[in-house]
Amino acid sequence: MHILLTGATGFIGNAILRALLRQGHQVSASCRRPDRLPIASPDITPLPVDFTSADSEDYWLPHLNGVDAIVNCVGIIAESGGTSFAQLHARAPAALFRAGAQAGVKKIVELSALGADGHAESAYHLSKKAADDTLRGLPLDWFVLQPSIVYGDGAQSGGLFNALAALPVHLLPEGGRQLLQPIQVDDVAAAVCRCLDPAVGGQKTVALVGPSPIAYADWLQALRRRLGKPPAPSFSIPYSCALSAAGLGKWLGEPILNKDNIAMLSRGNSAASGPVAELLGRPPLSMASQLFEKPASQAERWHAGLYFLRPLLCLSIALVWLWSGITSLLFYPHELSYQLLADTGITGIGAPLTLYGLAALDIVLGLATLARFHSSRLMLWQFWLVLAYSVVVALRLPEFVFHPFGPLLKNIPFLICLLIYRQLEGEKP
Repeated sequence: MHILLTGATGFIGNAILRALLRQGHQVSASCRRPDRLPIASPDITPLPVDFTSADSEDYWLPHLNGVDAIVNCVGIIAESGGTSFAQLHARAPAALFRAGAQAGVKKIVELSALGADGHAESAYHLSKKAADDTLRGLPLDWFVLQPSIVYGDGAQSGGLFNALAALPVHLLPEGGRQLLQPIQVDDVAAAVCRCLDPAVGGQKTVALVGPSPIAYADWLQALRRRLGKPPAPSFSIPYSCALSAAGLGKWLGEPILNKDNIAMLSRGNSAASGPVAELLGRPPLSMASQLFEKPASQAERWHAGLYFLRPLLCLSIALVWLWSGITSLLFYPHELSYQLLADTGITGIGAPLTLYGLAALDIVLGLATLARFHSSRLMLWQFWLVLAYSVVVALRLPEFVFHPFGPLLKNIPFLICLLIYRQLEGEKP
């Protein structure tokens, strides 16, 4: 079959892409950055598509010539920048589904979410449900697959859960009694392939869940054991406190930590496993065999430990710049600053220009760091700036090199912190 797959570079999309290729399908791999496709194959046709503007049938129709089936697995866990749930989950997929019906596509598979139903309240679930309802109204074979939490190598949510599990204390909304039923990503890909089987037809909504539910509190403790850590003490916190804490997520650069996700957690995320077992022709894979029996890799342990340190590192770097600029302007005696500048060869009108200019630059760098403005390049600029400053001071004011408090030598760990944060920012999904 010739299949149009959207979200081909994502965690779930990549797993589905590999499964489709193993079954011998031809795939038009739709994604925003085709250069990031991890697979090179003659059976793949890269299709550059930006879902933020793909919200009309006319946009999609030229891409559907000869397409037998559509699999849509575009999804975001949180809104940021120019991406919104309404556009990526509802308007663009709905336009694609309608265009598919016009083009004579035989079957459409929609990767939705467990909870995108008549009881949905969050913007995430409501946007998924809007696209699902559009698909359900079309005269063709369709499958709306509603996965619970999907785990496996490369899962963004997996990184967050591991980080939460690694914390020395577990603060659990309402005691962590919420039921989760995670499903392995290979089972999700297998379910999609089964839906595409010509022998499997109809119009069905199927919850994709693991074989049995697990309480959120037990899930975190099990992940903690996998990380090689002893059990952590846990404390129940009110739902309102969890919502307030989640509201800090965007300020820490962690959009996945938000009030909607806390609300979805509070609702629970489980369902009967019979329908997915019937679709797969076997029971879904268990977490015991696929996750908990395999010790975490060193990279996973590092990632879990650094996850919440990364935003704190950002705040500390910003604080250094902001405090340096503010102190130079308001607190440190200007005559002493001018004396230091004179020792480096800067006198006359150049002294106040340098003093105020560098103080302003420090403040701008601090604010840019807080705003995460081109973080990777910004950290590199800061690295070279601090290095140049350190070399000049070491050459012209050598007493700071040998000062017992080490004011200049402390720039060395700061330089390393800049490089570490640049690397961590580059690893964000």
